[in-house]
Amino acid sequence: MREKLTLALYLGFVELLSYLLVVLPAYSFQVSSSTTGYVRIASQAATQAMISAQRSATLAAVAPLISGTSAGSVAVRMVAGSVGWPALGIVAGMTLAMLYYNSTQVAAHKAGAAGPTPYTVPGYTLPQGATLTKCVSVGGPCPFSSTDYYMLLPPIFPATSCGVGMYTVPTGWSGLYSYGNQCHMIHSVGSANTPDAGTSAPATEAQVATYVGGLPANDPLSIESNTVPVGSQVTPTPADSTASNSVPSTGLATSVVPATSVGPTDLVVNPNATPPAGTETTKEKSQPTTGTSTTTTTTTTNPDGSVTKSETKTEAETASVSCAAGNHDQRTFGSILQDHLNLWAGSGLLSALNLLKTLTWPTAIPTYSLQSNLLGTFTLDFSAWSGMLTAIRSIIIAVAGFVAYKIVFVGAR
Repeated sequence: MREKLTLALYLGFVELLSYLLVVLPAYSFQVSSSTTGYVRIASQAATQAMISAQRSATLAAVAPLISGTSAGSVAVRMVAGSVGWPALGIVAGMTLAMLYYNSTQVAAHKAGAAGPTPYTVPGYTLPQGATLTKCVSVGGPCPFSSTDYYMLLPPIFPATSCGVGMYTVPTGWSGLYSYGNQCHMIHSVGSANTPDAGTSAPATEAQVATYVGGLPANDPLSIESNTVPVGSQVTPTPADSTASNSVPSTGLATSVVPATSVGPTDLVVNPNATPPAGTETTKEKSQPTTGTSTTTTTTTTNPDGSVTKSETKTEAETASVSCAAGNHDQRTFGSILQDHLNLWAGSGLLSALNLLKTLTWPTAIPTYSLQSNLLGTFTLDFSAWSGMLTAIRSIIIAVAGFVAYKIVFVGAR
């Protein structure tokens, strides 16, 4: 019972320490409105420039997702990398923009990349090089009205017309008809030997990349039409398959502006940005009006013996006041953390703590037997020191947690 209680207290201590060091600092930066009065934004032009610059990387990431066996939705997220963004107060991994295709769009991409479905005519072997096409609608783009399929045959030179005997016409089909220097046959709606639809081979990753990459920007299925900004105030759309591309801070031009100056097309990447250097903030504060009054009475005796009195009243009151504060420390959480890490990097204690990553805590306490011709057999059962081993392990973890606290919140002071 004592061992179980000790283990429960130990695990509770570790969980509490993890919560204090990991969870609380992260929550402290999650706010719904600007607390500093300034936000870091990227203009619509800057966002579009980033999306254009990332097009090749986005295409390379989305092609294997579409060509995969999954028929669900796919997404490629452009996320803030670890280079430059933490110094701007932006957590690495935040989604800046996202390409999203739903399951219907994924199916359309697969079909388009695989090419037209191969059709066959029952009991008939298509000539070498012939193409069999289904009309989009009856009468078009087929050569004649009421036509649902047509077969285009390879060129024949120098003939300019087609005649019987050049190609075999299957039952239910009509032809041969001249089409420039080519011949074609047609199949009318309801006629015999209606072509059978074959099964297209699944589109490969290269075919998908070629197809999607070749779509014009105004196409409903293009990368440009389906990539949207996300930022810090929008939750990325979940997808069945997701890939992420890291973007450095130099890949998106941002600026700090007052929170009241954010436009509807601006991408907000940090709602609590540090005000620019030299910014003064003015705080207006009203207080109840209070005052004091002083009354001075002067008495004058006239020549006729009468007395004249005069009073002078002076009042002093307070009014609304304001104060201006200069700019505060411009460093962000990310830059302060990096400064602390740099200061501790040369510490011998930090090098020693790195050894903790290679330690493995045993689940069973070993027992060793030593043989000696002179003294016989000795058995060392370390279970007798199990409580001491647990204490040593707890002390090591506590010291490591204290040093982590010093690195994150105090630095090298």
